[in-house]
Amino acid sequence: MAQVPCLCVLALLSLRLHPATAGMDSCYDPQGRAQRCMPAFENAAFGREVWATNTCGSPPEDYCLQMGARHATKLCHHCDARDPLLHHNATYLTDFHSQEESTWWQSQSMAFRIQHPNSVNITLHLGKSYEITYVRLKFHTSRPESFAIYKRSRVDGPWIPYQYYSASCGKTYGKQERQYLRPGEDEQVAFCAEEFSDISPLSGGNVAFSTLEGRPSAYSFDKSPVLQEWVTGTDLLISLNRLNTFGDDIFKDPKVLQSYYYAISDFSVGGRCKCNGHANECAPNEVGQLACRCQHNTTGVDCEQCQAFYQDRPWARGTAESANECLSCNCSGRSVECFYDWELYRHTGHGGHCLKCQDNTDGPHCERCRQNYYRWDGQMACQPCNCNAAGSLRLQCDNSGACDCKASVTGWKCERCRAGFHSLSEGGCRPCACDPAGSVGTCDPNSGRCFCKEKVEGYLCNRCQPGSFNLQPHNPAGCTSCFCYGHSTVCTAATQYEVHHIRSDFSQGPEGWRAEVPGAKEVQLDWANGEIYLEQDGEEPADFIAPEKFLHDQRLSYGQLLSLLLRVEGNRSRSSPFPIRLVLEGDGIAVSVSYVAPAGNESQPHHGEHKVTFRLHEAKEEMQPPLSSFNVQRLLSNLTALRIQAGSSNAPCRVSLSEVQLTSARPGHSLPAWWVEECICPQGYTGQFCESCVPGYKREIPLGGPFTSCIPCTCNQHGSCDPNTGHCQCLHHTEGPSCKRCAIGFHGNPFVGHSDDCQPCPCPGQSPCTAIPESGELVCTHCPQGQRGRRCELCDDGFFGDPLGRNGPAHPCSPCQCNGNVDPNAVGNCDPVSGQCLRCLYNTSGEHCEKCREGFYGSALARSPTRKCAPCECNPVGSAQGLEACHPLTGQCTCLPHVTGRDCSRCQPGFYDLQPGTGCKSCECHLVGSQDSQCHPLTGQCPCQPGVEGQSCDRCQPGFFGFSVKGCRACNCSPLGAITPQCHENSTCVCRRGFVGYKCDQCEVNFFYAPERSLCQECPVCYSLVKDEADKLKAKLQQMEAWLQKPDCSSPQTRYTARGEEPQGDQLPDAKALFLEQVAQLEGSVGTEWGRLRNISGTVGCVSGSDEKTCILLSEISAVLQSTQRELQQAAATLATMVIPHDISQQPTSWSRLALESRALAASHGDAATELESVARRALLASNTSYALLQSIVEDSASLERRTELEDRYQEIQQAQEELAAGMLEVAAEAKRTFASIRQANADMAKNLSKLDAPQLRSLVVQTGALTRELMELEQGVEAKERLALDAWDSLMAKPRPELQRAQQFQQLRKGVDAALTLATSSVSHGKAVVSEAKSLLSSLEGGKKMFVRQKGQAAMSRKLVIVRDRMIVDAQKKIRQAERMLGNTVSVSTTAKKTVKEAEQVARESSKRSQAVLREGKRERKHAGDLAKRVNVTLAEISRQEHVSKELGEELEASRQVRTGMSEAKKSLREAQSSLEMDIEILNNLLSSLGNLEQDTHADTVLSTSRLQLDRLWLRLARPGALERKLSHLQWEAEQQRQKIQAFESDLQEIRADKQNLEEVLQSLSEGCSSWQ
Repeated sequence: MAQVPCLCVLALLSLRLHPATAGMDSCYDPQGRAQRCMPAFENAAFGREVWATNTCGSPPEDYCLQMGARHATKLCHHCDARDPLLHHNATYLTDFHSQEESTWWQSQSMAFRIQHPNSVNITLHLGKSYEITYVRLKFHTSRPESFAIYKRSRVDGPWIPYQYYSASCGKTYGKQERQYLRPGEDEQVAFCAEEFSDISPLSGGNVAFSTLEGRPSAYSFDKSPVLQEWVTGTDLLISLNRLNTFGDDIFKDPKVLQSYYYAISDFSVGGRCKCNGHANECAPNEVGQLACRCQHNTTGVDCEQCQAFYQDRPWARGTAESANECLSCNCSGRSVECFYDWELYRHTGHGGHCLKCQDNTDGPHCERCRQNYYRWDGQMACQPCNCNAAGSLRLQCDNSGACDCKASVTGWKCERCRAGFHSLSEGGCRPCACDPAGSVGTCDPNSGRCFCKEKVEGYLCNRCQPGSFNLQPHNPAGCTSCFCYGHSTVCTAATQYEVHHIRSDFSQGPEGWRAEVPGAKEVQLDWANGEIYLEQDGEEPADFIAPEKFLHDQRLSYGQLLSLLLRVEGNRSRSSPFPIRLVLEGDGIAVSVSYVAPAGNESQPHHGEHKVTFRLHEAKEEMQPPLSSFNVQRLLSNLTALRIQAGSSNAPCRVSLSEVQLTSARPGHSLPAWWVEECICPQGYTGQFCESCVPGYKREIPLGGPFTSCIPCTCNQHGSCDPNTGHCQCLHHTEGPSCKRCAIGFHGNPFVGHSDDCQPCPCPGQSPCTAIPESGELVCTHCPQGQRGRRCELCDDGFFGDPLGRNGPAHPCSPCQCNGNVDPNAVGNCDPVSGQCLRCLYNTSGEHCEKCREGFYGSALARSPTRKCAPCECNPVGSAQGLEACHPLTGQCTCLPHVTGRDCSRCQPGFYDLQPGTGCKSCECHLVGSQDSQCHPLTGQCPCQPGVEGQSCDRCQPGFFGFSVKGCRACNCSPLGAITPQCHENSTCVCRRGFVGYKCDQCEVNFFYAPERSLCQECPVCYSLVKDEADKLKAKLQQMEAWLQKPDCSSPQTRYTARGEEPQGDQLPDAKALFLEQVAQLEGSVGTEWGRLRNISGTVGCVSGSDEKTCILLSEISAVLQSTQRELQQAAATLATMVIPHDISQQPTSWSRLALESRALAASHGDAATELESVARRALLASNTSYALLQSIVEDSASLERRTELEDRYQEIQQAQEELAAGMLEVAAEAKRTFASIRQANADMAKNLSKLDAPQLRSLVVQTGALTRELMELEQGVEAKERLALDAWDSLMAKPRPELQRAQQFQQLRKGVDAALTLATSSVSHGKAVVSEAKSLLSSLEGGKKMFVRQKGQAAMSRKLVIVRDRMIVDAQKKIRQAERMLGNTVSVSTTAKKTVKEAEQVARESSKRSQAVLREGKRERKHAGDLAKRVNVTLAEISRQEHVSKELGEELEASRQVRTGMSEAKKSLREAQSSLEMDIEILNNLLSSLGNLEQDTHADTVLSTSRLQLDRLWLRLARPGALERKLSHLQWEAEQQRQKIQAFESDLQEIRADKQNLEEVLQSLSEGCSSWQ
């Protein structure tokens, strides 16, 4: 073996190992103290078997050496595993290695694919855990490029990476190259190094791996369990992963590939056998396994645990500081087994817990006695306590052996009970629980059994013996015997009784008490001071006789006390007690009870008042003669006398009785009376005391009373008898004293004793019948009216029914119900079974001739034939279903869309042009332009408003404008000046050249009218020159105005270069003339406006004396205009007389200042005029609006009520529609269910007919009869639903018509509102004209101020201007106040507009309130997406409901028609089904009769085949869809037709929506004044 490499010195030092081959010193020092010891360091791999996954020579192969390899005598050699001289197997890895004669293991070459990713693994098994210091590999060839070392820490454990060597750590192993760790990092991590991965040297390269190199804890190895685990290994694995090559292998040259292979000459592992510091050598054990020879009281293969009895501290590895030997347990010499107890070690420092302690000891160290043991001293063995488990509180005794007993137990070992207890058990001793009321003495101390009274039983004497109840301590027998009138011995205490006292205290008198002497002779009984008394004479002592309340049935007083409070006076013999006895009589028995005072009681009566008590029970000593308990109770049940004897015949005395009280019971729930019994009666008895007989039993002796026995009744088992008399009360249709015969209407033998002995006679109404003696056949003797036959099974002519139910459910014979529509003298008017009328007259039909036949209508139930059914005669053009399809009651034909009339002969209002197959078209009359929504029924022409034309009245006529609800107004354009008679919407005409004015009736400026040419002709050129000069003059005046605006008149003056261009004063006269002309024009304009104002007053309706606010305001404005006109006239006169100088001073003068003041005043007048204009405009707008709306209020005062009423009617319509829908759905569902059940029943019947025997066929007949009854009930239900549907349809069709008419009234209301809007618009335009004229007036005045120059004229003009200014200011202020008042009234009116005008002085205010309300209505009316979204949407709400409801009514109303028209056919189908079923039943009856006679029939096969054929035919007929199914499909088709009609109705809705849109467009086209209402 080679020497340890120098790089392993660190590991040796860290393990503190010696490189010598011998083991360490002894495990104990010379003083015998334990010290650490370890086996010798060795090459653990030497001589051990190694396994390699690949070895050369199998098959034999050649291999070559690399050029430059040491000791290479030739390049290529041969490897053969079979040749001992040529093989290179794994044994050469661990044999003795010599440098001179080297041996090696070798793998196959690269020619055998020995290269990455294919690996070669070498495994070494050490046979035991070793602490490995290093691993050394010596390669015979070059070292691999990549290889790894793995280890196992335990046998069969996982392979753990130990070390990686690779020139490509990341690529091959996914590791980074690393050779050391930092403190704190995981030290059980394999490194990856590149140092041994070079291809050189080509042979003899070494690889030495130190297990601890680069790991921080290597210098404190003893304190690092992590490294101790890291160096531990049982197996090593060398994984050779990649060969080192020169790169020439890519050419795949065989010689090159044969030169690359793995070859290792030596595999050494340096380490020690792992013994954890507790052994110095390892040797094979008894099973041949290598193991440590453990010291320090340790054991195990690696000395990894303490020996069994050395568990006083936890096992630990031996270190240089401490050997950590295992210490023995301290068991006080009483155990040889223990275990390590960590918790004990944590508390005491000694973890040895002893097991199997001897001498009854216990504890971790066997230091104490076991539980329930004791000992006198510590050296003795422990003895058992033997405490009684039941009597002791605990099984542990004290040191003397005495036990701690329970409260009721005594004894040294608690083995017996204390006095007064018994039955020692786990709970101790129980106290004697004997019931003192039922026991005598104490209980048995061992068993606890009590000693019971005579009628008491039970372990505790707490239960009455059978036949008794009510355990009481005062009862010597313990319990009371059951009385039960002697009929039962089983009873219990009743719970529904309470204690009751029968008492006499004599506070009001004797209370019925009497006194008698022997012989029933009554004597005097005195009463005084709340007591009664007797004077005993000593010869014949008298008795106190109790009244009625103490007598009769006193069973409830049995065993209770009768107490007396009495006083005896005058008894001279004081030596003997005064005798007191109680005498009871009843039921033939008489006893006397003597009073005996209780023992020790000295209340025996001598003198004075004493209380005496008697207990009413069978006391043998006191009662004479002695009676049994039963007889005593029998006596009390009928007590006839109660006597109290108090007196002596020896001496006279006086006996007083002050109180008598008898304890009894009565029903109640206060204080329970437990002495009352409740008996459990035997068969035949009932009652609380078994005092009555049950039904079916009677007294053995009639009227024998409750003591008499009950015996069964003798009624032949047909009823019960009277329990007292024994008379039978017959049942089961029997009669007689003993129920020996059947009652009238029944027949049979009642002596059999069964409930069905007497059967009803098979006759209607249980009429009498009799049996024919020869045949036994029953024959009815009294058939009801209308019936005949042996069993009254047939109906007479004129009657119908099935009285015996031969064809289904039984129906009595009833008169034929044909509603008077048959000939009463005819025979066979109706079917005798079904009652269906067969000969209907007067065009009627139906099962009872109750309806008109198809093609007729009317009331089939009318009395007069002339008022019955009439032909439909539907109009072929307007009818949808032919000439004969009409409503059977009203005759209403089924009309095409928008066609009305009973016979569908005319269009609905609002429609025209009736056409076959399509109906009528909508008129589509324009809501604004037409007078009505109805049009001509043939042409469709709508009635138009004045000035409106078009078929739908949707446009103005030529020459008209202002399309509104009042029609169109004439343009009145001048035929001379207008290009066309048609004007604009604002009434202005289109003028020719030279014409101006609204109507083109005036000539334009610079034009004049030429009559000969009938046009306005332009003026000559000279006029144009004058006009130009006037324009220049105006420009100069404007320049002067700008100059005058300067406050100091210091505006820069234009410098004229020529003398002739300087301003001259001679130009002012022309200005004066021009100004006079303007004043004249202004005066004319004021006059014109004053005339227009009068026209407005007339238009508004202001007459003389009117108090309306608007009229007052107009009159005041008129007065102002008149005053203004007068002032202008005066100003014109002043101006005409004014002398204007030719020269004007250039210096500022008082006139300039006056001009400035005048201009400022004019500006203020302008502001006031502007404010006046706005106020007047608002006032005029409000007044005109109020006026128009007040007019509409008068017309529309009922509109709100009508709208509310209309909404209510819509709600009623909707509710009616919902009810009708629900009813029709029920009818349809019921019809479908009936059809499905019939079809299913038919199918089931058809399937099962062939399998049925005779009894099953009979049951089928019964089921078929039930089905027939069900069909009849369905017919009646269908008739009721049909009548309901017709009534609902009529009411539904009658309701919308007046509502639609009211909707038309709303349209008229809207037209009125539109007219009001038009009037308001025209009034606003007039007001604007007035304001514009006022503005021109102010501007003229403003210019006039600048013309006056002369001082004298200045003063006069100033005075006049001041007057004008003051007047204008006063008038303006007055008008402003009036306007404000008007506006205030308008606001007030707008807030309270819904109240009615009550007083004349509040007309304007109330009208404003009404106007505001109508304004809101106008909003709704304006939208019609306002009130046509709340009228058409209330109308659309109706119509959308009509849409929604029509979809339902499309099914439901169609169903109402179809139920009417189709249910008759459904009835026919049902009748056909019924008749078919009847035929089936008849066939089945025939089959039954055939099958019943099959036994006597010799041709059985023929009968059976015939029956089979009939059954097959019946099955085929039942399996086919019936007429009812066809009718239902027809109903579905009719429903589809109704849906189409609903679609037509929806198209009408679209037309209404179009009308709504038109209204909205009209409202949008209104002027701003109208739209401002919103």
